[in-house]
Amino acid sequence: MAGPRLLALDFDGVICDTVHEGCRSAWQVCRELVTLNGDVPPPELKAAFVRLRPVLESGWEFPVLVLAILDGIPEATLFQSFQAECRRILEKYRVTPKELAARFDAVRDRAIARSLEGWLADQGLYPGMAERLQAILRGGTAIYVITTKEGRFAHKLLEINGVTMPAARVWGKEQAQPKAELLRVLARDRGVDYDTIWFVEDRLKTLQLVERESDLAAVGLFLATWGYVMPSDKDEAARDPRIVSLALEQFCRGFSSWRR
Repeated sequence: MAGPRLLALDFDGVICDTVHEGCRSAWQVCRELVTLNGDVPPPELKAAFVRLRPVLESGWEFPVLVLAILDGIPEATLFQSFQAECRRILEKYRVTPKELAARFDAVRDRAIARSLEGWLADQGLYPGMAERLQAILRGGTAIYVITTKEGRFAHKLLEINGVTMPAARVWGKEQAQPKAELLRVLARDRGVDYDTIWFVEDRLKTLQLVERESDLAAVGLFLATWGYVMPSDKDEAARDPRIVSLALEQFCRGFSSWRR
């Protein structure tokens, strides 16, 4: 088969490099919780956040990571056991994931209202991504974005970068379902077989969760190695015959270059 009938893509770390905007917005959320100096994070915190970005699974965790860095938790500890530290941070600062998610979205809404250009300044689609997505859409393959980000933010970034997709094909955290289940919904709603669906994600754990679902055994699984991936995950994926490690230059070429 030359390519998929349906291409499901994660957003952050696959389509768009958003780590700097994420750090800035998370810093703004933290300013609502503790006393911090400056409208933007200091360079040393920002650098640590960029290094640690692969530990994050959901948007509400972004402010938690900033607080963890401010608390002086060693990076090695955060790489090994961020979820445990996450629970401790929530208890210490008496906040919930739901509250942090709402604050995070509100910070972004205010930033967009204040200056769309400013909001876009430190994030953007990966090189060649917009052109490749446009070509795929012209070729007739259905593209769906499935992300833990608020869907409207992902859709806005696509539109601004010239990738025209219906908002109904950008599924964000509002779907409130695991990505494995969303793949099932896509197959059912679109009337396609699983072996015609390819899924690209930069989180190995997410791909492995799909891999464990026996009914999804035919779905093509691809690790976006240009995204927020830990080096150890790249090595682990390389040993997995089911998961294809994909470089950005491969993504931007024809589908025939994706397979091992």
